[in-house]
Amino acid sequence: MFKFKLSDKWDRRFMEMAELVSSWSKDPGTKVGCVLVDDRRIIGTGYNGLPQGVSDLSERFEDREWKLAVTVHAEVNAILNAGKHGAKTECATLYTTFPPCSHCSSAIIQAGITRIVCPFYSKAPERWRDNFLLGKSLLIEAGIHITELCLPQKTDYHQ
Repeated sequence: MFKFKLSDKWDRRFMEMAELVSSWSKDPGTKVGCVLVDDRRIIGTGYNGLPQGVSDLSERFEDREWKLAVTVHAEVNAILNAGKHGAKTECATLYTTFPPCSHCSSAIIQAGITRIVCPFYSKAPERWRDNFLLGKSLLIEAGIHITELCLPQKTDYHQ
C-alpha cells in the first residue's frame, strides 16, 4: 500500500482505495486502480483489464501487443462503471494510481471530471512518459485540476 502524507484525509482514503482496486487487475506487469468520487461518495471504480465477457486467462497477458490493444484502462473502466449504474461524472474527482494516458485524459475531459489525483508524471516509466505528458497537457488546457502526489514507485510498473 502507498505511504504518503496528504493534508486531506479524504484524498488519502481514496488513494488507498485506488491502490486496493489496482490489486484486482489480472495483468502481471502493470496494475492500475482508479476510484471516481462525487462529494465523498464513490460512484465508480476500475482497474486495467480485458473487456467484460472476454476471458482473462493468464496466457493472454503474455502477448504484450495483443494485451495493449484490448486492455481497458482503469480510468475508462471507472467512468464506464459509473455510467452503467447511472452515476453522474460531471464535477467528480478521479483518483488513480498511475498518471492518465492521452486517451484516458480525453475520456476524463469528456466525462466532465474536474479534478484528478495521481502520482507525479515525472516519476512515470520512461516508455510511457511522453504519452502521459500529452494527456496532462490536454487536461490542463481543458481546465482540469491535477493534484500530483509523491508516491513510491511500484516495482510492477516496470515489467
